[in-house]
Amino acid sequence: MKFLTNDIFRLGGSQRAKLQYHILSQRFPLAAVSASDKQELEAFAASSATETAQRWLNRMMWPQGHEKMVSFGAALEVPGNTRGLWCYYAKVDEHRATYTGVPMSWETWAAPLLDYLTAWRAARRWDMVEVMQGAMLRLYYHAPYYLTVPKAVRVAVVKWVYQFLKDGAAPFPFAGDMGSEEYSFTIDFERDMEIVPNRSIKNDMAAYNRQANAEKGRRRVEKRFADLQGDKWTTAELTGQGFTKRNISAFVENGLIKRLCKGHYMRVSK
Repeated sequence: MKFLTNDIFRLGGSQRAKLQYHILSQRFPLAAVSASDKQELEAFAASSATETAQRWLNRMMWPQGHEKMVSFGAALEVPGNTRGLWCYYAKVDEHRATYTGVPMSWETWAAPLLDYLTAWRAARRWDMVEVMQGAMLRLYYHAPYYLTVPKAVRVAVVKWVYQFLKDGAAPFPFAGDMGSEEYSFTIDFERDMEIVPNRSIKNDMAAYNRQANAEKGRRRVEKRFADLQGDKWTTAELTGQGFTKRNISAFVENGLIKRLCKGHYMRVSK
């Protein structure tokens, strides 16, 4: 599907995809999916900790989510970077979708996320994949509002989640007014989009496998990075904390630290 308005990029990737599935379901009949088949689909997605599989599972939870994914494929998306941080609410019917921005402070938005992580810390034992999934849900959505989150903001919050779970004291990386624009736009399902061919399932699965492997590696790096103490180091100081040259290179490649000059590094600011 191709949208004919750049306002679509005010929405995050998940909400763009959700809108695509909704529009297609208004134009084409949905395949019937039995209760047992739904359970099998959910079990398949839940068996993997990858971000892609969890995204599929989340899509199944949408209204008629199983039927939409079976009918139109599991990986519909609208490629493209978001236009920036935006807090909004949505009104969607059979013919159009209207999105309206609202002002929001980080203190208000982050409060449920902070409460959620504090409760997990009190439990003392947790599954990091489960915790992070819940944290990201609370970053992107507080009924009835959604938040479009640029990559840099998401990365900063992910780093903070690991640090807060570790020490219970790390301050949330953002404060004050978000600067969310009080802007409204409507996408008319006849006027503002057109149907284009979907990618083949072979390409979807190849992309899934590549992303799954990359995500596993990224989570390993982030978990190891949570043990790093300090803000500036020499190579000797990093190895003195037990990190290998491979660890150091991975931290640099993932944007967690940066190389200042030969043998000197610093933590990337949140």
